[in-house]
Formats: sequence, structure tokens, C-alpha cells
Amino acid sequence: MFENRMKIRQAKIEDLKFIAKCHQKAFPNSLSSAMGSAYLMKMLEWYLIDSRAFLFYILEDNKCVGYCGGLKHDGKTQFGSASSMIQHSFHAAVKSILLRPWLFIHPEFIAKYKLILKNIRKRVTGNHKPSSSTTQVAISIEPHTGLIVIGVDPAYQGKGYGSKLLWEFEVVSKEMGFNKLMLTVKSENAQAIKSYQRNGWIILSDDGKSVTMTKEI
Repeated sequence: MFENRMKIRQAKIEDLKFIAKCHQKAFPNSLSSAMGSAYLMKMLEWYLIDSRAFLFYILEDNKCVGYCGGLKHDGKTQFGSASSMIQHSFHAAVKSILLRPWLFIHPEFIAKYKLILKNIRKRVTGNHKPSSSTTQVAISIEPHTGLIVIGVDPAYQGKGYGSKLLWEFEVVSKEMGFNKLMLTVKSENAQAIKSYQRNGWIILSDDGKSVTMTKEI
């Protein structure tokens, strides 16, 4: 019954509003959810327009009940997703925050203010090129696919949907020619860490704030 109802689909533009709703249910206290559906749709759109990124979701009962987004790193010229995503959704973010000024004191906004200010400077100066030091770090990274986000509607949690998404992430990675997977998760998120470990991921490092995990496929 589970398999018959569930379908995994690659995301398209017309799917983003449904994925955004799932995101808000899965992460109700996150800054991105608080910024509203219009911002979320623009943020998720980045996965569809950046050639390095990919996004898929689980469709069940004619709605998105879980989704997953990733990024390809070729080990030579690829860079992280955070700044790229911020730049893509910059105008939507500004509009959202101006309409919701209380977001300036949101804990996640305060924690990320350095990254936000850095990207505002990039926007103002028009300088979107990485520094030479950033390039050197990027070149040293082994080719892999990075798991950026994964979320499941709370009403469907504990039923194996997260594992299905992780399995599909492996399938997509293999199809693209990658056999190494990586992700970063907050150290305090013990439940997520245990879930990844049950699915074959191992811990590479833990600096007390975030845990880096990997899996060979």
C-alpha cells in the first residue's frame, strides 16, 4: 500500500508551491519558513536553475509529503550553495524582511548575519567572484554530491519517508556518476544523526556545532 500510493518526482517550477508548504510544515520555526511562501518558492527555484543542483519530492495523496535537495561538487571549480542561493533569492528576501521587520531578531538571522552582510556587499559592489583562497579550498575537495536539505511533513514522519528520500538521493548521485555523498547537520540534532547512521552514513567530524557525515555508494 505504501509503495502504491507514493511517487518520487523530480521537481518542476509548478511544484514549488507544494514543496514550500511541506518545508513550512517540516521546519515551522526556521527563518526561511517565517519569511513566507513567496520567498520559499524563490529559494527553492535555485535548485532548478543552477546546473549543479537538483531537487526531488515524494508525492502522496496529491501533495508533497517530503522533499530533498542536493548539489554536485566536481572537486575542481564547485563552490557552496549558501551564497549562491542567497544571491538568487536576494530581492525576495529583502521584500519579505521589510514586510516582517521582526525577522531581524530571529535567532537564525542573528546567527547568519555575517553571511548575510557578506552577500549584501556582493550585491552592492557587483563582485560575485570567489576569492583565490576560496578557490584553493574548493579544488581540494573530493568529487561528491552534497545533501543540502531534506524534509518530511510531520504527519508522515516515522513511516520511512526520510529513508526513501535518502535512497533516492543515492540513486540520483549514482546516475550522475558520483559514489561519495556528504552532508552537514547540527550537532544538537541527535535524531537526524541517528537516522543518517541507520541509513549507512558515518561521522567524519564534529566541531560541537555541526557534524559532517559521509557515505560511499
